[in-house]
Amino acid sequence: MNQNITEFEKRDIIVIAISTDRVGPLKKLAEKEDYKFRVISDADAKISKEYNVFGKPIDYDMIKFELAIPSSYLIDSNGKIVWRYVGNKTDRPLIEAIIEAIDKEI
Repeated sequence: MNQNITEFEKRDIIVIAISTDRVGPLKKLAEKEDYKFRVISDADAKISKEYNVFGKPIDYDMIKFELAIPSSYLIDSNGKIVWRYVGNKTDRPLIEAIIEAIDKEI
């Protein structure tokens, strides 16, 4: 997302990342990687659970506990989800797919 932030800015899109990491480590990571977007800690997984992307991922071979499943959402100015992509441990949507969805849905 960081390397494509200008594509989002051109479209007046605000990028927010939500992670189940605790605030301290997440802040350090954001500073180290020089994130150009806002990062929110969801350490208790409340947001992840509300979006139904928290649980035991089916593709994580040895993991026996619940965690957030990598997901991307486009939410319009009315708060309606207009596009989503629920991935797995390594799967992420291509930036082209996100931009296409923005141009089509928002």
